[in-house]
Amino acid sequence: MGSVMPPDRLDFTSTSGKIQLISLLDSMQQRSTDKDYIVHCEYCLDIIRQGIEMNYDEVLDFIGATREPVPAEVSVEVIFLMEMFEHISLSLSRLPAADAHHAALECYTKFCGFEPSLPAHLSYYIFLVKTNKHRVPVFKESLPLTLSHYREMMLKYERYKRNVYLSQEMIVDICIPREQQIKFIL
Repeated sequence: MGSVMPPDRLDFTSTSGKIQLISLLDSMQQRSTDKDYIVHCEYCLDIIRQGIEMNYDEVLDFIGATREPVPAEVSVEVIFLMEMFEHISLSLSRLPAADAHHAALECYTKFCGFEPSLPAHLSYYIFLVKTNKHRVPVFKESLPLTLSHYREMMLKYERYKRNVYLSQEMIVDICIPREQQIKFIL
């Protein structure tokens, strides 16, 4: 996306600032084929054109130019985490249905989001999804995984990431067993 302006240059009040933001959103909209993304670009364009100040932060979040920078180590960690879950999901889709179902019953195979105490991780995840760089949905479970769980998974995943598809055994080894997750919280 390279053309995102630095936060100190964003200007919703001047005509030239609005033109820059409109150009950026038009460019983002034209590069996408996702209907929801295109509609959201149009929504943000309307916010800028109409001067709806109370929604400016939403536009900033959408274009990935929030006022608080995300540290590089957080963005790298979130990208690696999304790649891991995409690889797991793709591999599960290639397994026989019974094996995939067994792996999902035995352990957490889906991304459960980030804890509210991790705003930088959450912010970067939202940025990746909104800019169509990653499409890992958040799957809500009654006891979600924490960043500690994700880091444990990423350490195990490191051994297998070069495989085109992960086997059921690899997935079960990488993912947090359902009973361990409960013990981890207690």
